[in-house]
Amino acid sequence: MLFVLERPVNETAVKPTIEFRSPSPFLQWVGKILSKALGWTIDYTVPDDPKMVVIFYPHTSNLDVVHAIPAAFAIGLKPNWLAKNELFWGPFKGLLLKLGAIPVDRHRKENKVDLIADAIQQADQVLLALSPEGTRSKTEFWRSGFYHIANKIQVPIHFGFIDYPSKTIGVHPGFVPTGDVEADLEKIRAFYKDKRGKHPENVGPIKFRDKS
Repeated sequence: MLFVLERPVNETAVKPTIEFRSPSPFLQWVGKILSKALGWTIDYTVPDDPKMVVIFYPHTSNLDVVHAIPAAFAIGLKPNWLAKNELFWGPFKGLLLKLGAIPVDRHRKENKVDLIADAIQQADQVLLALSPEGTRSKTEFWRSGFYHIANKIQVPIHFGFIDYPSKTIGVHPGFVPTGDVEADLEKIRAFYKDKRGKHPENVGPIKFRDKS
């Protein structure tokens, strides 16, 4: 269960900054133990890139996170992720930043792709992980923000995946966006074509609403 606490309306907004930290050896050990205990095989090739976007697909169940976090720690990755700015207040601000959260102010007029891309450019290292579906339910379109962020600053998009039939989870190298949206989407489709989520009926097509 997720409890969402809204910040006081008069608190200063948090700027989108990024702090990268690798998991400690202890967390890596815990991740390996938990993944093995849950019966999962971790299949990965850690990309040697200081900055990257990792998409996670297919995301059809809350259990995906239960399996993904130990696997990420076992691999040696501590991803950054997007969180709404309202969560960053009081004692939660420091905790969320340490956990890799990137605050995003949904009410600012500036282009959010530009804000996040600029924050990534200013960071020494960053692994931005997200689910392009934006929901566990079936959706007819992917959110295209991750693509436009990566394309704007020319950082690679790598493939995070989960496959329930084989109980395999991991990360494989992807590609640097070319700006040809449909050609790049075809690369994504080719990789994920044999990956199955816990609820396959909730998997929608891999396409964007816009082609810009």
